[in-house]
Amino acid sequence: MTGNPTYGKDEKVIKVHKKAYQEARDTAGHDGVVRNLILPDLLAFYKRTNHLCANAVEGDVGIVKELKEWMSNNWQKTATAKDSEDMKVNIAIIVERMFRDRVDETLCDLVGVEELGQDPQREFQLRNCAIKMVRKSLSPEELVSMNTKKAQVASAGNPPEKQPTYIHVQSTICGRY
Repeated sequence: MTGNPTYGKDEKVIKVHKKAYQEARDTAGHDGVVRNLILPDLLAFYKRTNHLCANAVEGDVGIVKELKEWMSNNWQKTATAKDSEDMKVNIAIIVERMFRDRVDETLCDLVGVEELGQDPQREFQLRNCAIKMVRKSLSPEELVSMNTKKAQVASAGNPPEKQPTYIHVQSTICGRY
């Protein structure tokens, strides 16, 4: 999903606390934001609108857990050039993308087939081994180009199609009331 997500009325109530949630660095901080800021506002909204979730108990651990789960899935910081310095890139994926022909050739040798697709289970089991063998066989120039590609991927961050998408919070929180 690209572009600005649309929020339900209940999501608008909790969205004002998004920055406070993202700035909390640990589980206790997230828990405090949910319990002290978000949950009271959300329950007050439900009571004001005579919503069926208005009967929810304010100290209900299940609601707090579901809210935290929803927020951790949907309110992650998006990677920017500044944030992506810490983004971990799996070097095996870079090797496989850059040297696919060699990985496939090595995999065929390991599996003992002439072309891929004949023994998918065995190919899956040995793919990482083939990637490792190709990585060890790279020339110094290829290693430099691979490390350059890794740095580019790390600095670019996640593309928009891999960034979190938003769902309607009511379906997550109120499913059991």
